[in-house]
Amino acid sequence: MNSKLKVIKDPPSKDELSNRLEKVRLLMEEENLDYYVVFDPINIYYLTNFAFYVHERPFILVIPKKGIPKMVIPLLEKGHFKLRAISDLEFIHYYEFPAPEGENWFDSYRKLLENNARVGIESTMPMGIAEKTLGKIIVSDIVDKVRLIKSDYEIGRSVHACRVANKGHKKLLKICRPDVMLFTIFQEVSQVMMTKIIQDIPNVNHYATSTLGAVWPPSMSHDPHIVPNVFQKMEEGGPHVSIIQIQVDGYGVELERTFFLGFIPDEARKPFEVMFKARALAYDLAKPGTIMSEIDKKVRKFIYDKGYGDYIIHRTGHGFGITNHEAPYIAEGYDHKLEPGMLISIEPGIYIPGLGGFRHSDTVLVTKDGNTKLTKAPEELEDVIIPL
Repeated sequence: MNSKLKVIKDPPSKDELSNRLEKVRLLMEEENLDYYVVFDPINIYYLTNFAFYVHERPFILVIPKKGIPKMVIPLLEKGHFKLRAISDLEFIHYYEFPAPEGENWFDSYRKLLENNARVGIESTMPMGIAEKTLGKIIVSDIVDKVRLIKSDYEIGRSVHACRVANKGHKKLLKICRPDVMLFTIFQEVSQVMMTKIIQDIPNVNHYATSTLGAVWPPSMSHDPHIVPNVFQKMEEGGPHVSIIQIQVDGYGVELERTFFLGFIPDEARKPFEVMFKARALAYDLAKPGTIMSEIDKKVRKFIYDKGYGDYIIHRTGHGFGITNHEAPYIAEGYDHKLEPGMLISIEPGIYIPGLGGFRHSDTVLVTKDGNTKLTKAPEELEDVIIPL
């Protein structure tokens, strides 16, 4: 990890959130929008610092091209919102849902818009809210575009989250031994990470915080998204694949490694080597100005040429930010350039049924000259064979 990068644990300042709002409004101006309506709780969190779960009582943020944004919220959440929200907002409360005619959320919401206005909405907005939206509707994911490039503050928060992930992964490798249950690993690793989070951020928002520490043993590591039995036991040999995925007070990162317990089976050496070299190629290519789809194509071709093309089941990488899976994507079909300030994973994988999965993943910052890893764990083959 680059030691010069700041570690930031504090909540965003009003200036930080104002800068995000200003970027949204610049894109609104480009698209000639009078209003932009935000429903996605992730985007509301990004713009206000308020995190919540979606349920039948909707939260809706209405951003006019000028003036203070208006937040439509249920009365039940008034205290919660004011405790956590940092940006300047005008609150519009509705009592309950369902409610008598004239007192529903949509009655308050529709008063904030105009029939002749150009109104931007997210592509993920539910149909039920879109249908209650006045004006000429333009679907545009403006906030998602703003989130692509991280500010120095966001990078600092991600650096801190990576420190938590590093600590969790170190504990994972220490306790992972043959016959240890997945439940034990999850429990102990999650406890280590959550303890550090609370020590570092006593007022952490648990709506925007989660920890996962797990290991897929070789009998299931060929299937990275399988839902395991928590009593699954670790095995001798490998490949095992570790998984650390966390969100620390709203900032998501990940750290994953292929490793072996006691010894490496002979048939696992070549696919590990191919994965490792494909990963190195991806790092060499991941520089500002490079088209992300081209990175994925070249990495996939390398793996195909080595004879493992039938065992590729996912893209080379994805983005991080206030979640641990978001744009940008290092994937065929995503023809956008890498830019400094983007946070990505680099994780080409090979998955062979009957043998196992081979994947290292890190949280990586794109810099003006190239990239730097924010997570840290053993990488070389001799360092990922854990003696028993």
